[in-house]
Amino acid sequence: MLSVRVFDRPEKVRWKLPPSKSHMIRWMVLAAQSNSSTELEFDGIPGKDIRSMADCLERMGARIDRGDGSWLVRGGIDGLHTPNGVLFCGNSATTARVVTAIAAGLVGTTKIDGDISLRERSSEALVSALVGLGCSITSERLPCEVSGPIMPGASVVNQAASSQTLTALLLASPNYPEGTEIRLVGEAVSRGYTELTIEICESCGMPDRSEKQLSLDPWELVVPEKVAIPGELSLLPMAMLFDKLHGTKCHEEIEWDFGIGIMPAINDVLKSQGGPVDLRDASDIISPAAALLALGNGGEIIGAPHAKDKESDRIGSTVDLMRCFGIEMNGLKDGMAIPGGQFLKCPENPIRTRGDHRLAMTAIVLASAVGGKILEHRVCDVTHPEFVEMIMAGE
Repeated sequence: MLSVRVFDRPEKVRWKLPPSKSHMIRWMVLAAQSNSSTELEFDGIPGKDIRSMADCLERMGARIDRGDGSWLVRGGIDGLHTPNGVLFCGNSATTARVVTAIAAGLVGTTKIDGDISLRERSSEALVSALVGLGCSITSERLPCEVSGPIMPGASVVNQAASSQTLTALLLASPNYPEGTEIRLVGEAVSRGYTELTIEICESCGMPDRSEKQLSLDPWELVVPEKVAIPGELSLLPMAMLFDKLHGTKCHEEIEWDFGIGIMPAINDVLKSQGGPVDLRDASDIISPAAALLALGNGGEIIGAPHAKDKESDRIGSTVDLMRCFGIEMNGLKDGMAIPGGQFLKCPENPIRTRGDHRLAMTAIVLASAVGGKILEHRVCDVTHPEFVEMIMAGE
């Protein structure tokens, strides 16, 4: 348990972002399937989700040299193969879905599992798509067994629940059989992440894909020798919330050069005058965004029903977290209604993080202003291993 006293030196906090797991995982997966090597350069320490993906790829035959500030990723000598033993994905749904899609293209059976939190999350859309292509998968939830290979044919992907299904299929597609097609249905969410996947895949040789009928024919991977990984921009609202509470300017020191759909949503939160804020493409920021709205002019978060399928039901868990700090809001089916002009109070009881790293980070930032005790605070390591030490410099 982390006991947080009211910070008396918030200006001592030097905010930095960890490597973007969205970028690093995508580049790792493609490099691991190639016949060459790629050096991934970054600042900070990769989170547990990134390390979970690396562990799984190594079990499947990739070689990854993990240094400080750079990892060298090399494909397997004979390509990726069905591993002996279980692929353990930790807390990472992205890892679980990507390795499921890769395993579907391999001959043999792959066992996949994760921690308690990940076992509660469904991969229904991905499993349905792969089963439609002739793959056998024993469960929509972990643990499961995936028996491939898939066969040429057509299947359907519902984009309304998550962008990870399409990302997983695209990242695994270099080794899919010719004649594999996917029809896209539903209103896409987190579109910036899908665009990032397509951009990275196309830079490595993937042909252009149509919008509604995707051909997943095999393609030759040509991965760059060196790639610079940017910081995890989805954590920027945490720094903005800290600044709101302490009158500091931490977020102004953060360099960023990409958005994946997040910056427009962040700007909408900051400029809100009590109206709707659409997080259709930025549901990851819902917890700090809710706090910023409550401490500011209020508003209504909309467009984020998929936030319920994160490490926690992030709509319900955010509402519960805020109430512990004396902030009132009402959960909606796709977001929450948030009155503005509210003030924090010190929680009476220790805060449960529910195995959700973004909930834990938000709780620690709020506690820095009024104090509090945070349970399972090390879950922050999923994305940001240096977070607790970084922020506690202000205590």
